[in-house]
Amino acid sequence: MRKHEFDLTSFVAGLVFLAIAAAYLVGAFTSVRIDATWVLPLGLVGLGVAGLAGSLRVGLRADREHDPELDQEVPLESQDPH
Repeated sequence: MRKHEFDLTSFVAGLVFLAIAAAYLVGAFTSVRIDATWVLPLGLVGLGVAGLAGSLRVGLRADREHDPELDQEVPLESQDPH
């Protein structure tokens, strides 16, 4: 099996779904009442945070991998026309 890079977005999304499931499980076996009107919005906020974290991570990685030497223009006299 090939090793793959850690996916932060999927990890945080999994934690959000795990927290929702744990809240309902605790509510089912205890007297704690889970208010369903808050579960969907909080889940969506959690998924939004996961997406934002993933996009920021990709953006930061792209900034670190950017090579400023590639942006320099080559002078015309050093270019070979043939």
